[in-house]
Amino acid sequence: MPRYAYDLLSVNARGGDSRSPAGGGALVEQGLDLRARHPVIAQAAGVLAKLKSSRTVKLLTLEFDVDEDRRTVHITPVGIMAPMVRKRVSYLESQLAKQGRPCAVMDGGLVYNLYQPPVPSRRFANALARLVVHGRYPIKPTTCTLQVTGKCQLNCYHCSAARYKTPLREELSTAEWLDAIRQAQDLGVTNIVLTGGEPLLRKDIFDLIASVDRTRSHVSIFTNGLLLTDENVARLKEAGIYSVMVSLDDPRPEAHDGLRRIPGGFEKTVGGLKRVVAAGILAGISTYCSPEDLQMGRVEQMIEVARGVGVHEITVFDIIPTGKLLPLQEKQLLSEDDKRRLIELDRHYNQLEGYPHVITQALINGPEGSGCFAGHAQFYMTAYGDVDPCDFTPLTFGNVRDEPIADAWERMQVHPAYRDRCMHCRMQDSDFRRRYIDPIPEDVLLPWPALKELRNRPHGPGAVAVKPEAEAVPVS
Repeated sequence: MPRYAYDLLSVNARGGDSRSPAGGGALVEQGLDLRARHPVIAQAAGVLAKLKSSRTVKLLTLEFDVDEDRRTVHITPVGIMAPMVRKRVSYLESQLAKQGRPCAVMDGGLVYNLYQPPVPSRRFANALARLVVHGRYPIKPTTCTLQVTGKCQLNCYHCSAARYKTPLREELSTAEWLDAIRQAQDLGVTNIVLTGGEPLLRKDIFDLIASVDRTRSHVSIFTNGLLLTDENVARLKEAGIYSVMVSLDDPRPEAHDGLRRIPGGFEKTVGGLKRVVAAGILAGISTYCSPEDLQMGRVEQMIEVARGVGVHEITVFDIIPTGKLLPLQEKQLLSEDDKRRLIELDRHYNQLEGYPHVITQALINGPEGSGCFAGHAQFYMTAYGDVDPCDFTPLTFGNVRDEPIADAWERMQVHPAYRDRCMHCRMQDSDFRRRYIDPIPEDVLLPWPALKELRNRPHGPGAVAVKPEAEAVPVS
């Protein structure tokens, strides 16, 4: 049984000065100031380090014992500070067990879902260190979704990005995206998701993927699947893609093609997915569920499609009022009974062998899961540089061309809509939509500036999209 060890906290007498030896490890990288939080331990460790030939004292190491056959992992904290985190590590192990069986083994680590790093891995150790430093309520994002382009071959009935597109704004250049990725990683992001439009339409997409520092983050891509040719799949793998998520709207080919407005689209998309699976890349299906889909058994049918293709995971989103569907009536949203049924399906299929891992938004964003990620653990950035809470929320808190991503993120943290934890999707909350979304004029470009002072920023959407007669939106 292989064992992996990751340094969370150590002290080196060779660094720093005589009174303040240098700290190292994932906790320090996440911002822990050992001298400020544990001055006695820091001083004692510094003295011990000077006495050791290596001049280093390891205060906290995590050891992972992985059984790849049984697909289990045991985590042991080791070192002087181990007793301080033993309870939290035990909680982490229980949370991993709740996720069900791992869906894959990658680089010696168990993959519990395609949005999180393998366990163990350096990325996972960094994510855990962040949890130790900042607690369960992050002050830094763990995930960013980057809309690298608004361009797409399709004109889908339900496109969530349609109202973001305009010829009046210039999409970020390669250099600007490379800098944005660097900024995201410096903020602590471990999960970078590239989306569109259709991200594979960007000629530099493989360079953007390759630029991600794999010791800190992994990078995934959401695609319509039509460009997953043998050549593109090989290039994705070479560039270092972690996972490929492909959108399928309906298990019935003719219904999917009708929504996507492309004959034969279902067959081409499934063909692309099969190439991804054959190449040994983590593969998933992204779909959504309406009340009718649930009633007609289409979620189960889509899970069977995923099983037949051989993907590792399927994500079932709730139908959400966003993009072209922003004016969606509340009666078209899932009811609480609908969500309970989805959660039952989630738990049922995740106990069955031979099926892909199933993620439902109903569970993960609900009170039994992690709650709403928007503005709490995730941000979304449009192809024009707008920094938003998530790809479903048409509000922006700044633009990367006007300021660093960190500034927009901090602005989001103190906004009344996002400063407190929310245990459900805000965009499905009638009170949230009534206060922040419904007042947005129908004839403006999205995303709408969430604060009045952002409406005249040089690179914000308000600079080109707001008509003089449009009334101010009371979102600040």
